[in-house]
Amino acid sequence: MGKDSSLTMDAAYRYANALFNLAKETKSIEKYEEDLDKLLKPLKADKNLSSFIKSPLYSRDIQMNVMKNVGKKLNLSADVVSTVLLMAAKRRLFALREMIMHFKLLCRQHRNEIIVEVFSASELTDALLTKIKKTINTHIDKEIVIKANCDPGLLGGLIVKIGSKMIDASIRAKMVKLRNNLKEVG
Repeated sequence: MGKDSSLTMDAAYRYANALFNLAKETKSIEKYEEDLDKLLKPLKADKNLSSFIKSPLYSRDIQMNVMKNVGKKLNLSADVVSTVLLMAAKRRLFALREMIMHFKLLCRQHRNEIIVEVFSASELTDALLTKIKKTINTHIDKEIVIKANCDPGLLGGLIVKIGSKMIDASIRAKMVKLRNNLKEVG
């Protein structure tokens, strides 16, 4: 991990932990998470805003002013806006996206949730998603949140990612394995 990445993650963890502790004290975890989701949308969608928060070329005052206006426009709670403005004042706004992601992780841990990503060649029905969730629930003692993704390149089957573990039961993976086995024979 590079020095810049380490600095970003360190700043993100500190601000996310501080905001999360404040959210627990004020019983506002869900509200703050919703606010941070509202803030994350324009960060992902608007490349100019994303570049703005990462750029050291803008002064502290300009960054604080812009973020204050963004917070007002999105109707964010005072504590969330104060945290973002503090990050801008301390020249740590570059870690905003990572702070939001870490805050969301803390919220999932608080709710005892785990995200399971399921990739399939076509859209999965609700019944099949429920069946997958029940199957995973027999092995994991956490609330399962499934994020379904469609990848036509899989041809069929599924890829299931649980944390850092991946189960690849796709036809594409089986074809690659078969091709490699044939290369070894021939």
